[in-house]
Amino acid sequence: MNKHFFQMKRKVLLCDILNDLNISNHTFLNINSNFDKNILKYQIDDFVSFSSLKPNSISFFENKRNNSTSVNSGVCIIKERNLKLINDNIIKIPYQNPKLGFSKLLESYFTKNNTKLNNQIHPTAIVHKTALIGKNVSIGAYSNIEEGVVIENDVSIGTRVNISFNCKIGKRSYISSGVYIECSILGDDVYVAPNSVVGKLGFSFTPDTGNTFLTPHIGAVTIGDGTNIGSCCTIDRGLIDNTIIGNYVMIDNQVHIGHNCVIADYCVLAGQVGLSGSVKLEKNVMMGGDVSIKDNITIGENSIIAGATKIFKDFPKNSKIGGSPAQDLMNWQRLIIAQKQLLKKRKN
Repeated sequence: MNKHFFQMKRKVLLCDILNDLNISNHTFLNINSNFDKNILKYQIDDFVSFSSLKPNSISFFENKRNNSTSVNSGVCIIKERNLKLINDNIIKIPYQNPKLGFSKLLESYFTKNNTKLNNQIHPTAIVHKTALIGKNVSIGAYSNIEEGVVIENDVSIGTRVNISFNCKIGKRSYISSGVYIECSILGDDVYVAPNSVVGKLGFSFTPDTGNTFLTPHIGAVTIGDGTNIGSCCTIDRGLIDNTIIGNYVMIDNQVHIGHNCVIADYCVLAGQVGLSGSVKLEKNVMMGGDVSIKDNITIGENSIIAGATKIFKDFPKNSKIGGSPAQDLMNWQRLIIAQKQLLKKRKN
């Protein structure tokens, strides 16, 4: 961790970590039989990457390709089946998903306390008299909360945020600085990173010589609970029906979502993804960076899309997709290999 910016909220002992991860002392001590019981009082002073593991620090081991031979001390969260891959002098915490366990500890020891903000509204913020502001809400400098807006309890709103007419922000949500929200309803625990625009007018027009007509959009944006929206994203409201983003969707920076898109629960969109209008992503679709999808395309649930893929047709559930134009990932990889072999033959 960078101690200039981050400090642990309290003293951390190994027994506390086991309790946080719901691991019994008996299970832990059986795996670490070469240490005595006093190891439970081992103090953790730092959270580090595996390659930087050292005494009194903790990390996680997930990638078998890591060079683990030079790492010989500290505490490591690791799957039981991988225990023999790291040095015996490392204290091992068994956990089915090491990265998830490490993330839970970071959240527990580094996130801000939920202190009572007592509706701290900066004097430069403008809050319309009809807006309904819940308990324990913070609104930053130069933000504008318009008529009919509902902000529920424990919400934090940064500086220069604009939330327009009749929008709703759910409990414990965090709206970062420079965000613009209109025609949108956000669920609980939604995070919007700086300078994103949610609910703007979509890109739909009727060409007309000398007088192209921009089509009004009378839909909205709805966002489910626990969804994360990165920095500098744009999400268009629906043309007539709503643009819908489900629960626990993870959206990286610089992503564009066109009008009337439907993104189901647990989807992941990496940076610079672009979805044209009316794209439908079913549950648990994972997309690499720089993927673009033509309008009115449906991607089936549990599909995986490689980075830089360009999609012009529907794909069923459990697909693995890659290439431009997109096709089955294995077929695309075979095609690339065949092309390389053909070029090699021509050179010879």
